[in-house]
Amino acid sequence: MERIGILGGTFDPVHLGHLIPAQYACNFLGLDRLILIPSARPVHRPRHNPASAEHRLAMCCLAAAALPGFEVSDVETSRAEPSYTALTLAALRGRLGPAARLVLLVGEDNLPLLHTWWHAREVFTLATVAVMPRLARASADLGPLRAMLGDREVDALLGRRVPGPVIPISATEVRKRVLSGLSVAGLVPASVERYIRQTSLYSPNGPQPPDPAMSP
Repeated sequence: MERIGILGGTFDPVHLGHLIPAQYACNFLGLDRLILIPSARPVHRPRHNPASAEHRLAMCCLAAAALPGFEVSDVETSRAEPSYTALTLAALRGRLGPAARLVLLVGEDNLPLLHTWWHAREVFTLATVAVMPRLARASADLGPLRAMLGDREVDALLGRRVPGPVIPISATEVRKRVLSGLSVAGLVPASVERYIRQTSLYSPNGPQPPDPAMSP
């Protein structure tokens, strides 16, 4: 049974704060491969106006190309519905077949909110959920989550906390540096840095069209 990690996000842009912990997760959880899934319409960030899906997909593809076992899916950006995790997992299950074991990587800061997700219980039916460390640690009060899942399942979830590093990089910081004409070397993969520069993404002059060859 293949173990496939699922890491979703806006990825605007994808950066080393996403990728290094994801590599730790692959090792700790014994994942055979990991799929990066850029969101089309981030449900929990309605005020955020991200770069186009084409640009974010292209950057994820560039980043994944340098990491063995990493790949990219357009399962969210190719559909019109909002990026609900339960819909995404169901679609992946249809694409990957019943033999694949999906492992959803969720930021620790989201734990107190998991019970509010759309069809939250279905998320835990479709995938094993593992916890990615964040600078903002989860609230000690996980009562609503325990009420939904039960103590045993929540304790098992907390036991799947990836003991990886927390890389203090944010996509907001990367975008601001580009807008200010500052280097983002060391914050994003070199291929992504070149892409941002070549397309003028996040610059005052606006982006150039993405390269179709970079789409999944």
